[in-house]
Amino acid sequence: MNFNRSLFAFADIQEAFERALNSDKGVRITCKSRGAAVSLRSRFNYWRTLNRKDNAITYDPNHVMHGRSIYDRLVLRIGPKGGLTEATLFIEPRTIEDLDIEEIT
Repeated sequence: MNFNRSLFAFADIQEAFERALNSDKGVRITCKSRGAAVSLRSRFNYWRTLNRKDNAITYDPNHVMHGRSIYDRLVLRIGPKGGLTEATLFIEPRTIEDLDIEEIT
């Protein structure tokens, strides 16, 4: 899929990412179809790629943000196929609660 390479073409994506970052549990975007949700998720991931490239230019190689995106903190997922949320894109923070961690004794 080819997307416009201009950062300005992704103002909607950046705004949605910002809303997700500022939310405790993230956001959800309901699309017209599962295919539309998959396409939208691709735009979000492409924006992160552009943002990383821009940050590689903006920040010094020793800076923590060099080649990284603040939006890497977020997980993009689509509801299960055939379910009520199959056309919904969820943008949620990565948390330790998602991991099944147990101490080794």
